[in-house]
Amino acid sequence: MLKEKQNLFSGIISAITKTIDLVSGLMMVLLTLVVFGEVLSRYVFNFPLVFTTELTSLLFPWLIFLGAVTVTRNEDHLAITVLRDKMPILGQKIAYVLARLVMLYFSFYMVISSYGISRTVAGQPLPILRISKGWLYASVTVSFILIIVILIYQIGLVLTNKVSVTKEEVPHDLDYDL
Repeated sequence: MLKEKQNLFSGIISAITKTIDLVSGLMMVLLTLVVFGEVLSRYVFNFPLVFTTELTSLLFPWLIFLGAVTVTRNEDHLAITVLRDKMPILGQKIAYVLARLVMLYFSFYMVISSYGISRTVAGQPLPILRISKGWLYASVTVSFILIIVILIYQIGLVLTNKVSVTKEEVPHDLDYDL
């Protein structure tokens, strides 16, 4: 029963991150088209599209913060693990969990802060698009809520010994000129 719940939860997180990857990819395409259209209209046709600046300002934070969810899920963030790698397995596990707890604390703080800012500016529309400025800060709130879920899941996997915390290997595709 526990394994079924773990597989279900893992499947849900995988589905969420795959959806986020798809949405982020579509946002990147849209952002590229909007910026290309702005450059083309401004410099070729001498007719600037005024909405593109606001649309870019709206899409970019969503793209960045949704990308942070995928980075957290895949553990692709920067980490200096020299000290942790020299520890025994129990020490590595403790260091891993402590790092995730610090990330969890920061994520809670970001959710609370961004939600407060989003509520504060919710009544202020963007001048051209007439969309609430709250949507800019909602990207932070939504992303860090998802990051919290992923961090709790990762901590649970390590504490229940479903995942081992091992030394990271140096990628073989790097060209070292020593």
